[in-house]
Order: sequence, then structure tokens, then C-alpha cells
Amino acid sequence: MTADSLYQGVKDGDSAVIIAAEYPVIGPWISGESITDSIIDFYGLPKGITWTFDSLRAAHTFNTTFNRNGQVLYHPFLYDNGADYIEEGARRFVDVKTGKMGLVHPYGRVLIPAKYDFLMPLKNGYTTAYRGVKRKSEARGEHWSIVPDSTKQFRHTVVNRMGLEVKGHGEKDAENSVRLDDGNYYPTVYTIQDPEEQKMLDMLSTDQLVMKAAGPQPEKWQLKIIERPSPKFPYYVLGNIQSILPIYIAVDANARLYYFDYYRMIPLADYLAAREY
Repeated sequence: MTADSLYQGVKDGDSAVIIAAEYPVIGPWISGESITDSIIDFYGLPKGITWTFDSLRAAHTFNTTFNRNGQVLYHPFLYDNGADYIEEGARRFVDVKTGKMGLVHPYGRVLIPAKYDFLMPLKNGYTTAYRGVKRKSEARGEHWSIVPDSTKQFRHTVVNRMGLEVKGHGEKDAENSVRLDDGNYYPTVYTIQDPEEQKMLDMLSTDQLVMKAAGPQPEKWQLKIIERPSPKFPYYVLGNIQSILPIYIAVDANARLYYFDYYRMIPLADYLAAREY
């Protein structure tokens, strides 16, 4: 933190600067606090980046997400006075050069390139992407919506989390079983690839810790596989994508369970015990 307590940054254990102290003191961090999160969200943009506020632009950002090495990963969409929420292992981001919006994995891998004016939050593996829209503020200015921009060509389409534009079907069938808000049916994004994955889901559906994490109506949980293990991240990530406040669970190769929100990974039993405290 700077001497005037206006700006903050991050140093490592040897006092080497990881993130320069050029970000406003806004958010959860306090001076001298040890940061254990996998990614770090700061309010503000790095020096040298100019961002002009446009009240009509749908895609806005005043945030920067770093990895633990201090590398800028992306600039999350400004939502609810902070960085965009993580939904189904993804969040919206803004290209500060073009003002366009895309979708990014929390750790920096671009899922949908920033070429749209606006994206809805991910739901069931899909988002609605808009071109030719602008922001319309409500009377008191606290809330806003998007409306067609009469100076541009309006278009909207459904895009899956792999970045592919997909056309829906009016009738449900074997290949198109996910119903979205437009009333059409789309292919399932969160598939089960082999019997072992089905076995894992069946086991977790009756696991006492998982049921406790689910809250008062665990029978309504529909766990889906959001991510699969990779060399750099050897965990399954499971989520109840129907929940308004989703909880994600990571599962390692030894079937150990963890609470996971892409910032922290905590043994599920410890997380639940702390939540009750």
C-alpha cells in the first residue's frame, strides 16, 4: 500500500514487487494480508491503459485479474460494482482496445473471443451473444438493460462455451435436450464420456458431504461435469448449474472432495465445518 493509503499492490515473501501499487484501495484486501488465492482481482486498470467511460456502451470494465506471478490475465466485465461473477467455470471479460466482450476461463484461457457488444451469463453451457446493442439506464441510473442501437445492425445468437454459434430446435429430441430461455432445445454441453464418470456422479449424488453442501433441497441438485482433469489441473470440477448460487466441487484422483470457487480450494469437510461456525 502506498504511503497515502490510496493505492495497493502485491509483494512476494521476499518483498519483491509482483503487482505494482497502482490500484485503488477498494475490495477485500488489507495492508500486509497474505494472499493465497489462485487469481487476484483488483479494481482499476494498469498504467498506460486508457479506458473512456461511455454511458451507451454495454461492455464496461474497471477491473484487472492477475495470476499469482503478477501477469495480467484479462479485464473482467464490470458487474454489480465489481468483477463479473464466475458462472459454470467462465466469466465475461472486455477487450480494452476494442470495447468488445467475450468469455474467459477464470485462469485466462479465452473461450469466446471478445467480438460481441454484450454476452449474457453462461447458463447450461450457453450464452446469448449480442451485436448492435447499447446500454439503457433506468430512471434513477442504478439499473440498466441492453436495447438495440438504431445506428448499428442488431443481431443476437446463441453461443456455446466452446465459442460456436448454435441454432436451436423447436422440438426436444435425443440430440437436443437442453431448453434455453428462447424456448428452443440445444445439444447438451456437459456430457458424460464414459461409465466411470457416471459412476462418480452416482456416488456423489448420495454422498453426505455433497448433500450437506447442497442445502435444504439436495434432491434438486443436478451435478454436471464442468471441467475434466488435465496435466496442469488434475481435478474434475462438478457444479449444480441449476442453482442461483452455485457451489462447485473439485474431485481429485483419490476421490477426495474440495469446495472450489476458482480462487480457493478447501477440503469440503473443512469448508462445511467453517460455514457452520
